Order: sequence, then structure tokens, then C-alpha cells
Amino acid sequence: MPQVVRPRVGAPHAPPPLAPPPRRFRSLADREAVAVLHRAARVLVAALPELTDRMVEALREREPGYRAAIEADPAEVWQEVHQSLRHNVGSLIRPREFREAAHRTSRRIGEVRAEQGVPLDAVLHAFRMGGAMVWQDLVDETARRHPEDVRLLVHVAADVWNFVDEHCGLVADAYRGAERRLAWRRENRHRLMTAALLDGTARVADLPDTAAALGLPEDGRYAVLALRAARRSPHGAAHPPLELPAGPDAVWHAGAEAEYAVLSLGRADGTDPADALAA
Repeated sequence: MPQVVRPRVGAPHAPPPLAPPPRRFRSLADREAVAVLHRAARVLVAALPELTDRMVEALREREPGYRAAIEADPAEVWQEVHQSLRHNVGSLIRPREFREAAHRTSRRIGEVRAEQGVPLDAVLHAFRMGGAMVWQDLVDETARRHPEDVRLLVHVAADVWNFVDEHCGLVADAYRGAERRLAWRRENRHRLMTAALLDGTARVADLPDTAAALGLPEDGRYAVLALRAARRSPHGAAHPPLELPAGPDAVWHAGAEAEYAVLSLGRADGTDPADALAA
């Protein structure tokens, strides 16, 4: 903070500067706007099932990412939308009471939709659609019963949309966290499957699932390539420790003493990828 230097010579008896007058009109307008918001929001809470129906139908028509989920389990999507609307509209009326429940609901939706493979953009679009529908209903309800109060809603519009933005952030964080957990579980499952194949402990009954998970043909010939001088750092499927010639399908595994590649030899089209390795 810059220092304030007082002058050595001044008017010792000058009156102190007057404080700016309080902005009572704006504060009064804000209080009136909040009262209008609460009144309209209570009507929405009373009509929540109908609002939920319209929201689910809007998702079906306008968000392809949700369409498959709605067709697969419409009751589950309806309950999700209903709970989210109940907590979020309730937060407009009693924020302290509903805030934590609304946050938990939004995080759970992000996690569940990540696990189901619904694109994040679709989930965020759904939340913004819900915010737009709630806001429009607040305006319409006020215009229908108290048209003279519609002008007051402009004082709370930013608060409503900031609330929507806050929950979009919660959803995105929860979604990405779930994605990371799913990726770790998938990689760990692949690692255990590959290790079982290499050390001979894989059960015959598990081979179809193992082949499908690793992207390898269930029937065919295989070779194992061991690289003792390979770099000993996490590399992932996109950056294997050795670039193989085009042709062989390889699954890499980091062993205790070497990097191993399980190579599929001989595919259904009759070609032999071993020829590519020998080239």
C-alpha cells in the first residue's frame, strides 16, 4: 500500500473530509430484488416435477451426449435432474441450508457421468441449459403475477449466473478427477493382466476378457520381446520404450528387470507381423 505523506503546513482547523453518502437506494433495490427472486423461486419449487419433465425433454432434444443415457434409463436421469434442480433452486432461497447439498449433488453428477462416458462438454451444457431454464422461469413467473417487479431481477441476474458458473466448475473438477481415477484403474488392470500372461498365472477362463481389454486377438500366435536396456521410466502406450516397425500389435509391460512387449503374430488376414520385425 503506498504511504500517505502528510504536509507539514496545512489548515489545522479545516473540517475533516466528508464520507460519501451511503448508497441506500441501491441497497434497497437489492433487498427488493432478493425478495422478488425468493418469491418466484418458491413457485418453481412447488412446480419442480413439471420443471424436471421439461428439462429432461430439453436434454433429449438438444444434447446428444445425454440422449443415450435418457433412452437407457430415463428414471435415473429424471431423478438426477430433479435432485439437482431441488438443491440449486433451494439455494436461491436458503443458500446456507442448501449450499453443501447442492455442491455434493453437482460433484456426484460429474463423477457419475465421467464413469458413464458422457462427454464433459455435454454435462456442462446440461448445467447451463438448466440455469437458463430456471432463470427464464423466474422471469416468466414474475412477469405473470407481478409484472412491475421484473425490472428488479436485473439486480440479481449476475448472482444467478455466477451460481451456475460455480457449479459448472465443481462438475468439471469432479469429472476430471473421476477420469484420472478411471485411467489409473484401467492401467493397473492392464498391468496385472499382462503380468499374469507373462508369468503363466492367467486363468484360461479369463483369456477372452484379457484379450479384449488389451486389444489383442484371442486366437493366434504370440512372441515376447524383452528389452533389458530400455529406459526405466513410465512411458505409457503412447510412448513405448522402443519404436517397433509397422505391423506388430504390441502390449508393453514394465517388469522388474526388463521391459517386455507381447507381440501378436499372425492375424486373421493371413499376414505375419514377424516379417516386419525381421525386415
